[in-house]
Amino acid sequence: APRAAAAAFPRTAFPARSFSVGIGAGNYNTPGFEPSVGTPVPAALGLQKARTWDEAVADGFKITPLSEVFKGKVALFVVPGAFTGVCELAHVPSFAKNVAAFKAKGVDRIVCISVDTPYAMNAWKNLMGKNAEGIEFYGDTSGEFATFMHKKKDLSAAALGTQERSNRYAAIIENGVIKVLNVEAAPSDLKVSTGDELLKLL
Repeated sequence: APRAAAAAFPRTAFPARSFSVGIGAGNYNTPGFEPSVGTPVPAALGLQKARTWDEAVADGFKITPLSEVFKGKVALFVVPGAFTGVCELAHVPSFAKNVAAFKAKGVDRIVCISVDTPYAMNAWKNLMGKNAEGIEFYGDTSGEFATFMHKKKDLSAAALGTQERSNRYAAIIENGVIKVLNVEAAPSDLKVSTGDELLKLL
C-alpha cells in the first residue's frame, strides 16, 4: 500500500501541552526543582511508542500517557540517541540479557526512552534484533520527559541535531513514583545505568 503522505498530519496530533500538569509533582518549572527518589512523574505527559509511520497514521499519532508507561514496576533506561555507539553496543544489550532477572525481581516491564521519533526507535529496535528483545521502546518526541527529569543536553557536537537530547540514566519507577535513580556523569558514560547495576538495587 502507498505510504501515507503529509496530508495525514492531523493538527490535533501535536497539541499544545502545559508543564503544570504534574500529578503530585507540582510545577516542575519551579527553580531548584529536580526529580529524585520519591518524586512522582507527571501522569498526563506522554511518549510515542516505537512503531512505523503507517502504524502511527492509523492510530492518529496516539500519545501513550506516562500513567500507562509507568504502570506497575518498571525498569527504565534513557539513552542519548538511537543508532549511537554506547547505546546500541552496550546499554541496550545490558538490559536485554537481564530480562529474566528483572522479571524475577518483580519488574513488569523494561522501557527504553530517547528524545527521538517513534519511527527511528522502531527501526533501531528492529535492527538490534535479539539484543533488544523484551524491551519496550518509546520516543520522547517533544523532549518533555527529558525536561521534567532535568536531563536535557546539547549534543549537537556529536551530530545529534539541534534539538536537545537527554543525559544517560536508569531508574526504577513503581506506579508512577521514582524508587531508584542512577544518573551518569556524562551522556558518553556507562557506569551506573547498566542493567547489571540497576539489578543490584532491587
